[in-house]
Amino acid sequence: MNFPPNLPSPKIVYKTEISKKGLTRSAIFMAIIAVMALSGLPGCGQSQTERDEKAPRPGVFRMNLGTEPPEIDPAKTEDLVSEEVIEPLLKGLTAFDDQMRPAPAISDSWTISADHCRYVFHIRSNARWSDGKSVTTADFLFAWKRVLTPGTGAPSAFFLYPIKNAKAYYDGTLKSFDQVGIHAPDSKTLIVDLEQPVPFFLSLAAMTAMMPLREDMIEKYGDRFTEAGHYLSNGAYILKQWAHEEKIILTPNPYFYDAKTPGKHPQVAQVELLMINDANTSVVMYENRELDFVETTTSIPAFDVRRLKHRKDAHTSSVYRVNYFGFNINKAPFNNSKVRQAFAYALDRSAYPKLLQSGQLPMTSWIARGLLGYNESIGIPYNPEKAKRLLAEAGYPDGKGFPKTSLSYQTIYDIRKEAEIAQALWKKNLNIDIHLDNMEWKMLLSRLAQDPPALFRLGWFADYPDADSFMGVFVGNSGNNHTLWKNKTYDDLVHRASISTDDKEREALYDQAQRLLLEKDAVAIPIYSAQKFYLLRPYVKGLSLNALNLLNFDTLQVGDRVGNF
Repeated sequence: MNFPPNLPSPKIVYKTEISKKGLTRSAIFMAIIAVMALSGLPGCGQSQTERDEKAPRPGVFRMNLGTEPPEIDPAKTEDLVSEEVIEPLLKGLTAFDDQMRPAPAISDSWTISADHCRYVFHIRSNARWSDGKSVTTADFLFAWKRVLTPGTGAPSAFFLYPIKNAKAYYDGTLKSFDQVGIHAPDSKTLIVDLEQPVPFFLSLAAMTAMMPLREDMIEKYGDRFTEAGHYLSNGAYILKQWAHEEKIILTPNPYFYDAKTPGKHPQVAQVELLMINDANTSVVMYENRELDFVETTTSIPAFDVRRLKHRKDAHTSSVYRVNYFGFNINKAPFNNSKVRQAFAYALDRSAYPKLLQSGQLPMTSWIARGLLGYNESIGIPYNPEKAKRLLAEAGYPDGKGFPKTSLSYQTIYDIRKEAEIAQALWKKNLNIDIHLDNMEWKMLLSRLAQDPPALFRLGWFADYPDADSFMGVFVGNSGNNHTLWKNKTYDDLVHRASISTDDKEREALYDQAQRLLLEKDAVAIPIYSAQKFYLLRPYVKGLSLNALNLLNFDTLQVGDRVGNF
């Protein structure tokens, strides 16, 4: 899942003046210290009485999304902020438990054939939509056919490719959807036949792209079905209100299948998802008791973590996330692999935890820590002399003649600092001036989809807890492969790993694929992974954050005790 989906900023192009020796660490530290000093005085000018008046009401939970969700159509979404809104509204056949294992959701049970190629799902009898109608297999058949119809523009259609004939139907070589391996003998039984065994298919069944939709809803409202009042839910919440660019309000779904099961349903009046486009403001609001939860993706600047991490309401959790720089390999000068390799060798990843100081874990490999296939020895390490040599071999000795190049990214403080660190290192080690070009999240997504920039900064959160979620980003037919790199050998290695049930074989295949991706062709430069840091009020119970960086509100409770820290 693309990261960050966070905060939109004014459409300003930043030009950072850097000497030939590069931006010094002391200069960056001074900038960080100055902002910390300003942000370290939350609530100034407010009396305790005024702050108490802002204390949250029992039964109301408030958090910051950071930005307007680009798309909550489950077939079309490709970013984390949209996923955060969809997750409490819709449920797929499966969901993840606390150990990141697939567990029953809309399907309460299933059977798997001996060859692991046929799955028979049984839709729970009490699964209902928010208008009271039953969830049926027809809702899955409609939604999956819609995802596999090219005109829909579903960026994650590849999640369904393991299903027999699904890719052929998507490509147009197969015209009849009846030949796709999805059948429903009745309204509560769904049979799925796979092309080959896929060890993580039950995890794929929990993905947004595989969630059901009501055909009549889309026929009635068209693209406007995602608006409040039109959106039908089968999850724990209803989309009650959407004040665009301001906030979203969710309320409990009385027809949720666990609505009457003690301890398995929301016990709040409403969830308020605010769109505060400045992380400093978000922290101040939390400290003024105007928010109940803030986290480092959207609401806490990285430099503020050091100040906040000793609080009693501070928490950390592991997430499957990697930040990276990507190249459009079709655009000069990055159509030369030696240039891409030079940029990778010139990047000192150890600078990030030293200068950002918020738990960054430098990485040269692509698969996240904690997943099968993670190998810290893979990738291009820091070697400025080799970087200079490769750049000269590419025809740009000491950076001479290198064309004007911009790094495109979404600007919030943390990401801008990431870009500036890279800018300084590329200037220092390659004598290349990189222009920093920021844009708000929707615009960046649009650029990436239509005409990817030559050099861009993104992050990736795993969609499901398997290395395939990372490796699949760069296969040739992936809608998230903004590098436009296509390599048949890589695709074959990733495919073979995806259908193997032997962990050692999978690891060996992923090692080969990563070396091709990151070392030989140097299509992307992983920067770092990090733990998720967040603040959560002690009176909030039943909220969980998983390694996919998604919150589960299903059992949310908000008490009346306001903690003071």
